Amino acid sequence: MLRGLILGVLALLPTLAWSFPLDVAGIDTTRTAVWIHDLRLGADIVRANVDRPLVPASVTKAVTSAALLSIADPEERFATPVVAVGRLSPDGILDGDIVIRATGDPTIESAYLDGARGMADSIASAALRLGIREVRGRVVVDESRFPDATTPPGWMEEDLLWPYGTRLHGANWADNRFRLRWPSKATEPEVPGLSFKTAPSKGRGTKVSRTDGSETFVIRGNTRRAFSDTYAMPDPSKAMEAAVTRALRSAGVTVGGAKTRPSADEHPLYVHLSPTFGEILRSLMVRSDNLMAEGMLRALVPGGTRAEALAEERKIWAADALNTHGVNIVDGSGLSRDDRMPARFLGDVLRSMASSEAGATYAGLFPRAGLDGTLKNFLTETPLEGRVAMKTGSMKGVQSYAGYLLDAEGRPTHILVFMANDFRCSRPGLKNAIQDLLLDIFCVSLQNEN
Repeated sequence: MLRGLILGVLALLPTLAWSFPLDVAGIDTTRTAVWIHDLRLGADIVRANVDRPLVPASVTKAVTSAALLSIADPEERFATPVVAVGRLSPDGILDGDIVIRATGDPTIESAYLDGARGMADSIASAALRLGIREVRGRVVVDESRFPDATTPPGWMEEDLLWPYGTRLHGANWADNRFRLRWPSKATEPEVPGLSFKTAPSKGRGTKVSRTDGSETFVIRGNTRRAFSDTYAMPDPSKAMEAAVTRALRSAGVTVGGAKTRPSADEHPLYVHLSPTFGEILRSLMVRSDNLMAEGMLRALVPGGTRAEALAEERKIWAADALNTHGVNIVDGSGLSRDDRMPARFLGDVLRSMASSEAGATYAGLFPRAGLDGTLKNFLTETPLEGRVAMKTGSMKGVQSYAGYLLDAEGRPTHILVFMANDFRCSRPGLKNAIQDLLLDIFCVSLQNEN
């Protein structure tokens, strides 16, 4: 209590010089940064190592979200047009293909967003309304309008197998994840084109692996053991094609699958609209969704490459006169081990957004302590529950938090940034030290509100 009173007084000073602010053994104090800044007074309460470039992990998503809100309308949506290409006869025979022109929408058929599902059935309904009863060709996913679907640098190969490590494609389907049942090799949803190799060895365990860009899964160990697990799709366009083909056939439209001649005849069928950018940003920030974060980065330059999107992001921060010294951002999600940024840069982004026209929208994207998302078990049943809004970030040897303390009306009053690299303490121990520091500093002031 006494410490809280002292800190409340010292908060009026421009800086606070003291011993390292986190009281936990096992952290590298040269590679841990803390910045707590009072937006109302323009004063630092705690500042340690704020200029040291560190691996940010998923707090990078807060930077990606800020960049998009700086130039885009939160009501904007991804649009994926679908056309019937080829001559359509009066008796309903399409001598051509159903073509889906993918544009990098990361949300199609997502389990996490209302309004993102139903694309396949909508295409089938649109085909029937146009009078199509037979498609001599096939369903084709055209990804030519989405250049550079490569894996970002610094993503580890062991991550790429799992749903959180799926890269962004031109066509994305059902969060780019599927469940494999072994040994039947059944997939849900259907993912055509996969192959499997087995490498039996002694022992009871089973290990699955896949190299980047490959559609071959290698099953090692006890290959007779039945198991079921969820993995990233190597090529989501094939799952999209299969689902739309199945929906057409279920609606009574024959799909022949023949190779057809190129045609200049086009008949608009349907335009699939994603949920709004605001809805996507809120979902990805609360759940820390890497795929959606990569999609929102690319939305900075629709139809452009990842390098062009990152260049646009740098222009945004330059226009805001932010100091980007030590900043190296190579993706939108923070999954890359090559990302680096100082706590000062993170805090400056937060400060810039708090004073912008999009400030209220941006603050509303963050999960709230004790209430939702990745912050649900943070500061629970304390005076700060619901008042701290932060994006979390974690990977091996990295734990980060970045966001705001909010007033009773939900407006940011303080910037909160914590970045720890190469810590040797337990992750719960580090989390508890951060919680204790926040409670020590802010509990008294919150009690005085009431």
